[in-house]
Amino acid sequence: MHDCSPEQGVPPAPAGQPDGPLEDLDLKRLYAYWRSKRQGRPMPAKQDIDPVEIAWALSRIFLTDYRPGEGFVYRLAGADIAKMVGRSNLKGMNLRDVVSPERLSMVEGSWMRVVEQRAVVFMSGMIYYGVERTPVGERLLLPLADKAEGPVTGLLGMTVYRWIDGKVPEAIKTPRIEAIPVSEIP
Repeated sequence: MHDCSPEQGVPPAPAGQPDGPLEDLDLKRLYAYWRSKRQGRPMPAKQDIDPVEIAWALSRIFLTDYRPGEGFVYRLAGADIAKMVGRSNLKGMNLRDVVSPERLSMVEGSWMRVVEQRAVVFMSGMIYYGVERTPVGERLLLPLADKAEGPVTGLLGMTVYRWIDGKVPEAIKTPRIEAIPVSEIP
């Protein structure tokens, strides 16, 4: 686990501020980073996110552009994310090219909550569907906008997971998904 101390350039959430339903310390750390980049705005812009500042998370994060009618296109995806979906690189790929057709509606639906509700989305449980092994964990989807009050034009996401072999317990087959509108985040 990583220390969220200011000495590492990522301030912890102020005392009493919500981390949402997050359990993983690195997800909490990324959430604190995103909040620090808002600077009084509902959400940061894509150019506010500097991968060098979050080098500790690079293998597990992804940055996408959202294009109406086209969907989500990867700008950056860490090695762990690409490996999980069986690719070596996701840059320039559309989410629709990465997710299986039978799972696409569910995944796009979760990601579209970020866009349509201008919300931070927290997910836990079965993160991806596998045949022999299934990754279970947490995912955080953070909205980005080019203009302070403008529409969501991208997202910053991070996934942490562990593999489960064999049959997936029923209790985690359907991920828990919670969305918090940016207007409700201090």
